Amino acid sequence: MKVIVIGGSIGGLHTGIALLQQGFDVEIYERSAHDLQDRGAGLVIQHDMMEYQMELGISPKALLGVPASRRQILDSKGRAVLTYPNNTVFTSWNYIWRQLKDYFPASRYHFGFEVETLLQTQDDVVVSFRNGQIKTADLVVGADGYGSTVRAFMLPGIQPQYAGYVAYRGLIPESELPAEAVHFFADTFSLYPYDHSHMLSYMVPGPGGELEAGKRLYNWVWYQNKTPEALDKLMTDKNGHRRGYAVPAGLLSANSVEELHKEAALSLPPILADRVVQTDKPFVQVIMDLAVPRMYDGRLVVLGDAAFVVRPHTASGTAKAFRDAIALATDLKDFNTIADALAHWNEHQTRHALALMAHGKQLAAGSRLGG
Repeated sequence: MKVIVIGGSIGGLHTGIALLQQGFDVEIYERSAHDLQDRGAGLVIQHDMMEYQMELGISPKALLGVPASRRQILDSKGRAVLTYPNNTVFTSWNYIWRQLKDYFPASRYHFGFEVETLLQTQDDVVVSFRNGQIKTADLVVGADGYGSTVRAFMLPGIQPQYAGYVAYRGLIPESELPAEAVHFFADTFSLYPYDHSHMLSYMVPGPGGELEAGKRLYNWVWYQNKTPEALDKLMTDKNGHRRGYAVPAGLLSANSVEELHKEAALSLPPILADRVVQTDKPFVQVIMDLAVPRMYDGRLVVLGDAAFVVRPHTASGTAKAFRDAIALATDLKDFNTIADALAHWNEHQTRHALALMAHGKQLAAGSRLGG
């Protein structure tokens, strides 16, 4: 079976790898003209994803991320008022993407391919790209995120919906932190909860995957409610361009950065407010909700964030895409027809995604985030 995967980020690469493992002929087409580094900050790596990558030799155990042995809850003065054991491993989007990209055959990964049209017949799908090339496959998988082109063809009108709040993010080289901050944050997941918000932070691998103390990155995430009017101003970058789902590092407007610093001084304990101000290039992501009525139509499939977007508090967005990919490859191998395989896969993955969405909304409500 010939499979085309649209989207070459973490979900797309996991899909390509899983399908290759089951013996399918797979090609990945990514619309960006170059590597996707610097498109994400820290994330939690779930144990099943960790074990899969170790089993295939994608990631040796020692290179999966930065562990944190304890979790600390901070008060308004930045004191740890509650501390308890933690077994989370923190990594970064860039680091995981690079490991997957290096593992997937380079000859099957293609940059600079943006989908223009999809034409589905009873026997195949014809994909036309804006660069003029045309490809045909037995199955097309959309792993192309929030603004999925595949979803737009398959389920026109289904779009992510604003959840009422955003996540500011930042990364600081550990070597640039004051010694007392390094001591305070090392080997720790830190959380500062307060009314209608919270901020969290932890260490992640360095820019080149460095795990040694002094070479890592300090990663912080700060959630804030925003009215639609405030969001519109925030998402207009320093060049006057209106962004859809995120303003990348270095592109926040001067006014947005100034407001971020003012809010940090007003709302955060000094040890956290100082980190926000210290961050050279903060960026922001809009928190969205998305649920498709079904994950396939004929020979078109959507998975990961192209199908369901879960709140980041679940720490499951990347793992959800991974599980979608593994289950898809397994079902396509085990069932006699594509239709039977996709029906079974859709039922199980949809149920799992809806449960994650509900859990994420409950967690957000507990922090009084969104509406």
